[in-house]
Amino acid sequence: MPVLGFNVTKVEMEKLTSNIPPGQIEVKLSPKIEELRLGELRTPTGKINGIEVLFNFEIDYNPKIAHASVKGAVLYLPPQKEKVDEILSAWEDEKKVDPVLLVEVVNFLTTELTPMLMIVAKEMRLPYHVPIPRAEIRQGVQ
Repeated sequence: MPVLGFNVTKVEMEKLTSNIPPGQIEVKLSPKIEELRLGELRTPTGKINGIEVLFNFEIDYNPKIAHASVKGAVLYLPPQKEKVDEILSAWEDEKKVDPVLLVEVVNFLTTELTPMLMIVAKEMRLPYHVPIPRAEIRQGVQ
Protein backbone atom coordinates (compact mmCIF):
# COMPACT_ATOMS: atom_id res chain seq x y z
CA MET A 1 0.00 0.00 0.00
CA PRO A 2 1.52 3.36 -1.02
CA VAL A 3 0.03 5.22 1.98
CA LEU A 4 2.31 4.58 4.95
CA GLY A 5 0.44 6.58 7.56
CA PHE A 6 -1.66 9.60 8.33
CA ASN A 7 -2.20 12.23 10.99
CA VAL A 8 -5.44 14.10 11.64
CA THR A 9 -4.85 17.66 12.85
CA LYS A 10 -8.39 19.07 12.92
CA VAL A 11 -11.92 17.63 13.03
CA GLU A 12 -14.88 19.97 12.84
CA MET A 13 -18.58 19.22 12.42
CA GLU A 14 -21.16 21.94 12.83
CA LYS A 15 -24.91 21.47 12.92
CA LEU A 16 -26.42 24.53 11.25
CA THR A 17 -30.07 23.92 12.18
CA SER A 18 -31.86 22.10 14.95
CA ASN A 19 -34.68 20.96 12.64
CA ILE A 20 -33.76 18.36 10.05
CA PRO A 21 -36.25 18.74 7.18
CA PRO A 22 -38.11 15.62 6.03
CA GLY A 23 -37.31 14.17 2.64
CA GLN A 24 -34.13 13.47 0.78
CA ILE A 25 -30.90 15.07 1.95
CA GLU A 26 -27.96 15.20 -0.45
CA VAL A 27 -24.47 14.78 0.91
CA LYS A 28 -21.39 15.93 -1.00
CA LEU A 29 -17.94 14.60 -0.11
CA SER A 30 -15.08 16.86 -1.20
CA PRO A 31 -11.60 15.54 -0.51
CA LYS A 32 -9.08 18.26 -1.42
CA ILE A 33 -5.31 18.21 -1.58
CA GLU A 34 -4.02 21.48 -0.19
CA GLU A 35 -0.26 20.90 -0.41
CA LEU A 36 2.35 18.36 -1.43
CA ARG A 37 5.82 18.43 0.12
CA LEU A 38 8.75 16.15 0.77
CA GLY A 39 8.17 13.91 3.78
CA GLU A 40 10.21 11.22 5.45
CA LEU A 41 9.63 8.20 7.58
CA ARG A 42 12.36 7.00 9.93
CA THR A 43 12.70 3.23 10.16
CA PRO A 44 15.22 1.01 11.95
CA THR A 45 17.01 0.51 8.63
CA GLY A 46 17.14 4.22 7.76
CA LYS A 47 14.85 6.90 6.47
CA ILE A 48 12.40 6.61 3.59
CA ASN A 49 11.58 9.69 1.52
CA GLY A 50 8.00 10.06 0.40
CA ILE A 51 5.41 12.75 -0.22
CA GLU A 52 3.54 14.42 2.60
CA VAL A 53 0.04 15.20 1.36
CA LEU A 54 -1.85 17.86 3.32
CA PHE A 55 -5.59 17.34 2.88
CA ASN A 56 -8.95 18.86 3.75
CA PHE A 57 -11.85 16.38 3.60
CA GLU A 58 -15.14 18.30 3.56
CA ILE A 59 -18.74 17.12 3.83
CA ASP A 60 -21.60 19.41 2.83
CA TYR A 61 -25.29 18.71 3.25
CA ASN A 62 -28.06 20.00 0.95
CA PRO A 63 -30.28 21.48 2.36
CA LYS A 64 -27.66 23.19 4.51
CA ILE A 65 -28.19 21.38 7.81
CA ALA A 66 -24.52 20.77 8.63
CA HIS A 67 -20.93 21.06 7.48
CA ALA A 68 -17.93 18.91 8.39
CA SER A 69 -14.22 19.21 7.76
CA VAL A 70 -11.24 17.01 8.60
CA LYS A 71 -7.70 18.26 8.03
CA GLY A 72 -4.47 16.39 8.27
CA ALA A 73 -1.54 14.83 6.44
CA VAL A 74 -0.86 11.55 4.69
CA LEU A 75 2.57 10.09 3.92
CA TYR A 76 2.49 8.65 0.41
CA LEU A 77 5.23 6.47 -1.08
CA PRO A 78 5.02 6.15 -4.88
CA PRO A 79 5.54 2.66 -6.37
CA GLN A 80 8.81 3.91 -7.93
CA LYS A 81 11.04 5.92 -5.57
CA GLU A 82 12.31 8.11 -8.42
CA LYS A 83 8.76 9.46 -8.96
CA VAL A 84 8.90 11.47 -5.71
CA ASP A 85 10.83 14.33 -7.34
CA GLU A 86 8.67 14.18 -10.50
CA ILE A 87 5.41 14.40 -8.51
CA LEU A 88 6.70 17.25 -6.33
CA SER A 89 7.98 19.18 -9.37
CA ALA A 90 4.61 18.90 -11.13
CA TRP A 91 2.94 20.23 -7.96
CA GLU A 92 5.36 23.14 -7.51
CA ASP A 93 5.25 24.16 -11.18
CA GLU A 94 1.57 23.69 -12.06
CA LYS A 95 -0.25 22.59 -8.87
CA LYS A 96 -0.89 19.36 -10.77
CA VAL A 97 -1.54 16.17 -8.76
CA ASP A 98 -0.43 12.78 -10.03
CA PRO A 99 -3.64 10.79 -10.76
CA VAL A 100 -2.34 7.60 -9.08
CA LEU A 101 -1.48 9.57 -5.91
CA LEU A 102 -4.89 11.25 -5.95
CA VAL A 103 -6.81 7.98 -6.23
CA GLU A 104 -4.73 6.23 -3.55
CA VAL A 105 -5.00 9.12 -1.10
CA VAL A 106 -8.74 9.73 -1.63
CA ASN A 107 -9.56 6.02 -1.26
CA PHE A 108 -7.41 5.79 1.87
CA LEU A 109 -9.00 8.88 3.43
CA THR A 110 -12.52 7.71 2.65
CA THR A 111 -11.82 4.33 4.26
CA GLU A 112 -10.09 5.76 7.34
CA LEU A 113 -12.30 8.80 8.01
CA THR A 114 -15.76 7.34 7.33
CA PRO A 115 -16.09 5.45 10.66
CA MET A 116 -15.06 8.49 12.71
CA LEU A 117 -17.37 10.83 10.81
CA MET A 118 -20.27 8.41 11.18
CA ILE A 119 -19.83 8.34 14.95
CA VAL A 120 -19.76 12.14 15.13
CA ALA A 121 -22.84 12.39 12.86
CA LYS A 122 -24.67 9.88 15.07
CA GLU A 123 -23.87 11.83 18.23
CA MET A 124 -25.06 15.07 16.62
CA ARG A 125 -28.24 13.43 15.26
CA LEU A 126 -27.29 14.11 11.64
CA PRO A 127 -27.84 11.87 8.61
CA TYR A 128 -24.85 9.69 7.73
CA HIS A 129 -22.74 10.79 4.78
CA VAL A 130 -22.77 7.28 3.29
CA PRO A 131 -25.83 5.07 2.83
CA ILE A 132 -26.36 2.29 5.36
CA PRO A 133 -27.72 -1.01 3.99
CA ARG A 134 -31.30 -1.63 5.14
CA ALA A 135 -33.46 -4.74 5.09
CA GLU A 136 -36.87 -4.38 3.47
CA ILE A 137 -39.93 -6.57 3.14
CA ARG A 138 -40.74 -7.30 -0.47
CA GLN A 139 -44.29 -8.01 -1.56
CA GLY A 140 -44.93 -11.54 -2.77
CA VAL A 141 -41.83 -13.02 -1.11
CA GLN A 142 -42.32 -15.27 1.93
